[in-house]
Amino acid sequence: MSEEDLQKEFEALYRATRSRLLAYAVRRSAPEDVQDVVAETYLQAWRHLADLPTDDLAVLWLYGCARRVLANRRRGDQRRQALIERYGRQRLEPSQDPAPDHSALAARAALRGLVEADREVLMLTAWEGLSHRELAETLGCSPTAARIRLMRARRRLASALDEPRDEPSTADSPATPSRERKERMGCEPT
Repeated sequence: MSEEDLQKEFEALYRATRSRLLAYAVRRSAPEDVQDVVAETYLQAWRHLADLPTDDLAVLWLYGCARRVLANRRRGDQRRQALIERYGRQRLEPSQDPAPDHSALAARAALRGLVEADREVLMLTAWEGLSHRELAETLGCSPTAARIRLMRARRRLASALDEPRDEPSTADSPATPSRERKERMGCEPT
């Protein structure tokens, strides 16, 4: 394939996937990082253009690539934060809304409290609208494994939303469900 043909193929890919990939990056990164994440993802797509899947699978490949770009950026941010903390400076947090929506804040806090893998599965299905098959393709696993991961992530999110925020409770942890949680789950209380 000639250089001109490769460029035309890449431009077609870019036009077909730009808005979805941009939306993906907007929801997962700081506003100042969005363009960098998208650019790095398309750079990887250009480098692997010959290996890219065709049609609808290309956007799934791009989501997977963007996930890795974001993970690399998060690791870099964590290293920078560790250095800042080592030298005694505090990172400034963005200001909060004057009148926050408490249910939205609770949902965001519960989502942030999940492990990265659970958060990503939930965000890919809820915000990107991926099916189990598409989720599996993006994550590089079978559709059954993707469905199970999603089910478990939803369960952990629901549990995080049910737990009181003021004091940590070991009684309601997944390893030792409380009587109330067992009843909600349809189990016999012990």
